[in-house]
Amino acid sequence: MELAVDNSLRVITNPSVYIVGRQTVDGAELDRFLTDHGVSWESDSEVAAEVLTETAGRVCYMSFAKPRPGGNSAYLTHIKEVGHGSVLEHAVWSLLITGVSRSLTHELVRHRAGFGYCLTGDTLIYSDHKCNRRREGVKKRELRRLYEMTLTPHGRSRLKLLRLRCLDEATNTFTTGRVARVAKSGVKPVFRVELEGAKAITCSADHRFLTRDGWLPLREIVNGLAVSPGGFAVHGELNRPIATNGEGAYKNRDWLHAHYVEQRLEQVQIARLAGVSKHTIRAWVRKHNLQKPMGSWTVGREPWNRGKRYRAGWKHTPETRRQLSAQKRGPRNPQWKGGVTPHAVAIRADVAALAPAVRERYDFTCQLCGTRGGALDTHHVLPIWARPDLALEPTNLVPLCEPCHGKVSGRELEYAERFGAPLAAVRAIDRSKRNSGTGRLLVPRFKKIVAVTFAGEQETYDIEMEAPHHNFVANGIVTHNSQLSQRYVDESVAEYVEPDIIANDPELHAIWLDAVSHAHAAYIKLADKLNEKLADAATATAAMLPPNPDRTTRRKAARQAARSVLPNACETKIFVTGNARALRHFLEMRGSAHAEPEIRKLSCAVLDALQKDSPNLFGDYKKVPLPDGTFEIVTEFKKV
Repeated sequence: MELAVDNSLRVITNPSVYIVGRQTVDGAELDRFLTDHGVSWESDSEVAAEVLTETAGRVCYMSFAKPRPGGNSAYLTHIKEVGHGSVLEHAVWSLLITGVSRSLTHELVRHRAGFGYCLTGDTLIYSDHKCNRRREGVKKRELRRLYEMTLTPHGRSRLKLLRLRCLDEATNTFTTGRVARVAKSGVKPVFRVELEGAKAITCSADHRFLTRDGWLPLREIVNGLAVSPGGFAVHGELNRPIATNGEGAYKNRDWLHAHYVEQRLEQVQIARLAGVSKHTIRAWVRKHNLQKPMGSWTVGREPWNRGKRYRAGWKHTPETRRQLSAQKRGPRNPQWKGGVTPHAVAIRADVAALAPAVRERYDFTCQLCGTRGGALDTHHVLPIWARPDLALEPTNLVPLCEPCHGKVSGRELEYAERFGAPLAAVRAIDRSKRNSGTGRLLVPRFKKIVAVTFAGEQETYDIEMEAPHHNFVANGIVTHNSQLSQRYVDESVAEYVEPDIIANDPELHAIWLDAVSHAHAAYIKLADKLNEKLADAATATAAMLPPNPDRTTRRKAARQAARSVLPNACETKIFVTGNARALRHFLEMRGSAHAEPEIRKLSCAVLDALQKDSPNLFGDYKKVPLPDGTFEIVTEFKKV
């Protein structure tokens, strides 16, 4: 039910659930499998999710030749009776949920099990190790490996220690966050997204990425996404860049301008923030042409050494100077960078001269993925930091394409055997010699999508991050959970979800409506005033914006700040994908009489939609009325 209070404020009491994605079955491929194994079988169900679930169960024991009496319905009932729930993970639905409050979606996201938004298992997840607040190295782990960690007590204990790289949207810099949950989302249609610069990721059409206009699902970023009958991805114009892992903050002109020109910090202070030397900051100030006018930084300042007198220091003999130089040479020097020296640069220049012969020896073929031709990098099988003596040894060099080189970078020893290095040589390497990282502050950089291709149906996973940062870096790309964000959304015309216990009492309803109306009016007034004030250069600078922000930048900043007055009752929309097992878990947990009334009402709406779509998988659930007029969900097959 929806009640229109005025043209800009509406009250909602019931959620809506739309099934916008369903499981599919390739009948021709299934028939080919049955023929190849000398069996014949046909399900009596016309629901793809039910057919696929029964197929998965029968494959476990190759029981196609002895079908259970009663058809698909009886078979799935037996599956639920014996608790063989893993086969239910192959049936997947995508639900678009509207008419729910922000408080409900926060609860749903925090405690979801198996809802995915959704990435393939080979996706590399970035985690940072820090010591004394400095980044001491990055580790890349496959998403499916993180999920496997959740299956054992030891793995779960190790997962708690991981700190995944994520974006702090308040400061627009990268930080780390804890993993709350890793979920398997089932087999889903996925798309491979390729960016300029060789980064790529395979995900569902509804997975969200960060754009300059905020978080958007892939299908919206590419202006519509579908699959043609021939299996090709059909999409619109690729004109929206998305945020990637980032670059050193000191290299970013906007960041440097904000700190050096607008905030008037000294180069030493900026260097401390960015995690680099003051000389690096000075060089990038020059590259970005941000130098201040000659003498401007000394106005009103007293030189620290005014009036001081100095005497010449001790004069060393040439022999003493030679000995002192030897004592500070190489790794013994406090400024040692782990081999990143002019000498190492010279080595790499010599490697470039060897590259043509290396590519020709391997027939211009990438030694990891097997792609022939194209741009090929020259990779050291045993890295220079580990074996500098082999830096120019041709047998220690192999050609890799750019995407594979990026995948191997930082994990050289994991791939060394695959490229022909003896196991004994790999084990003999002292890993403590490796340069562990720079600790530099990173900001995101945006790269355009250059291609989107359909990658078939694959097993998918997702990660839930603990608050406050609900995003993580995957394959070098910033990804997010799929929930409507109020950060940039215009709420001048908004809807609010009213709890039944308040809606059914006229006195309580009047108090609630008055509070919501005042909050809504305050949001509109704040957004308008902020948008107006941000046109002033001084106000914009104080808000960490460019001195003369454009209209879009002002509007987004105003909405982001004004949303702070919106109540948790503000209506939102959320797009979730879950497999049958995860959805059953949701129905049992959130449909319980002990669950919060709003989320129990949503679970009943989800059940209605799923029972209509797949009665054999969800028909065992019943809605039982409660004394307050609401319903609880019960079943004899719990925790399948």
